[in-house]
Amino acid sequence: MAVEGSHEGLRSSKYIKFKELLRGTIPDEVLKLIPNSFYIIGDIAVINLPKELGSYAAEVGRAIQLTNKNVRAVYMGGSTVSDYRIKELTHIYGEERTETIHKEYGIRIYVDISKAYFNPSLSEERRRVANSVVDNERVLDLFTGVGPFTLHIICSKKSYVVANDINPYALTYLRKSLELNKKLVRGYVDIINSDALELLKSLREETFDKAILDLPHKAVHYLPNVLKILRVNGIAYTYIISDTPSNAAKEVDDVLSNSYRANYMIKNIIRVLDYAPHKYIYRVEVCKLPTK
Repeated sequence: MAVEGSHEGLRSSKYIKFKELLRGTIPDEVLKLIPNSFYIIGDIAVINLPKELGSYAAEVGRAIQLTNKNVRAVYMGGSTVSDYRIKELTHIYGEERTETIHKEYGIRIYVDISKAYFNPSLSEERRRVANSVVDNERVLDLFTGVGPFTLHIICSKKSYVVANDINPYALTYLRKSLELNKKLVRGYVDIINSDALELLKSLREETFDKAILDLPHKAVHYLPNVLKILRVNGIAYTYIISDTPSNAAKEVDDVLSNSYRANYMIKNIIRVLDYAPHKYIYRVEVCKLPTK
């Protein structure tokens, strides 16, 4: 079982300059409470600014735009809510729109940040997983969202992907992205709008070579059904929030020991992103083994 180092989720060192622009404009005690980092999705910036600092939001947004010339709109982000994984947003500066085109490794991804979840910090992770896919493999992207994992795979490999999500709006943007990238596409994709568990129950066993479970708060609970539809030696890339690799592995073992009797092995545990103080997102690679 291998453990790799972290990949920082928020690119704070590049963006901290916006706080220097605020120095002298807002009180120092307030400045200390403003995050050093924020996301840029396409030409839209999202900063997780505490609600109590709302009266300073416009100044923060202005500073972000002035120090990042490609940014056209700035939003204050809140909690992620509902089964659709929608982020609560408040417009604070610039153009008041939520649609944008985000670029990763030459791939254009159509996103509406008000209608679907998207994390730009996972670009390298998506590339790594896509590079692990082999031509002609069958892949299940169970919580595809706007489809970034799927797009990375089919734009680099002659593989077949089933891209599923419960959020119909997210899938609308995946279809738009497929049109944007049609000259790059090498593989094939079927897009399905379904509850993940219902889809898994409807699939025949040993159908897929790989599965991607990018839903860190809940993914592990889908593993028993996912392993049923994997071929022998197939891998489930399962994303989990935990404090240590050993506890991430224990969470997988606890779920599978209670509800899955076939043989499996945890091949790798990779720390992908910092999530919160002493909490990280791990990719746990669960391999289905031949039944003993």
